[in-house]
Amino acid sequence: GDHRDLHSFPTRRSSDLPSSLLAWMKLKILQEKEWFQVSDDYSDHLKERRRLLATHHEEVFATLPGSENACLEVMSILGDHLPKHHPNFFKSQEQHLITLENQESWDLQNPPKHPLECAGLWVQEDLCVIEEAPKDADDAGEYRLTAAVLCFPTRWHLREKIGRPMSEIHDPIPGYREQINAPVNHFFSRLKADQPVWRLNWGLNDNPALFQPNGFPGEGLNPLLTGKNTADEVYLRVERQTLSKLPQSRAILFTIRIHQQPLRSLETRPELAARLAETLRKWPDSVAGYKGLSSHGPLTLRYLDQVS
Repeated sequence: GDHRDLHSFPTRRSSDLPSSLLAWMKLKILQEKEWFQVSDDYSDHLKERRRLLATHHEEVFATLPGSENACLEVMSILGDHLPKHHPNFFKSQEQHLITLENQESWDLQNPPKHPLECAGLWVQEDLCVIEEAPKDADDAGEYRLTAAVLCFPTRWHLREKIGRPMSEIHDPIPGYREQINAPVNHFFSRLKADQPVWRLNWGLNDNPALFQPNGFPGEGLNPLLTGKNTADEVYLRVERQTLSKLPQSRAILFTIRIHQQPLRSLETRPELAARLAETLRKWPDSVAGYKGLSSHGPLTLRYLDQVS
């Protein structure tokens, strides 16, 4: 989220959790009907997801042995949830889910692909399955990424993260292992199946591609950016993230939905542009580097100052 918070975390007693962690992580209670978002870009996003799963399969899909029950549960929950809450896009028909956008029929009893891949071809969200490590494992007490459909990553590679515990996955985030890892694992263990939560994470980016696994380029301004084109070439990229405990497998489903728009969209929101500029100026170098500010920071700030 807003990584300023990572540098000013108070220490908490575990008895204060999870409500204090809700505030720390900027988590809000999620209404079931708002779990998945289907909007005007649904068709474009689904087209890109189909393309990536066909051409970059090993980069965007991974599962570990032992994750089968959780993946099956994700598919069956979505097969039930989507027609109920998004009837203009999905309908149920005798143990099948019909995706109305392309009139495809998905047999939920005998899925045509891996169950998690099926689910990943229905929604705009990426789907990550997170499960507690076995009690006798080196990382006992931690949660691991055990399966994922990750078509629209923001600067991370699924192949490098699959099977790893949260502390290792989040190592690039300044302060994560020292300050946040233990409370996050505690929160995961306390999360109840009927209490899903959501949060926003955001960054600025000089590349509009949805599939962005690679890290930020090295130091120095992007030579293609100028004072004239920054408003249209730098994007505010927002991840809407949700966390839900699955009732049967007790795995956690982490979803990531990408929303992005060019900086120019802030012209009508001067107060937002001013807040954004203030936030960027407060970021310590470690966070600015992690967020990729070195490639566009000065031009972005100049533009935000102009419109605020």
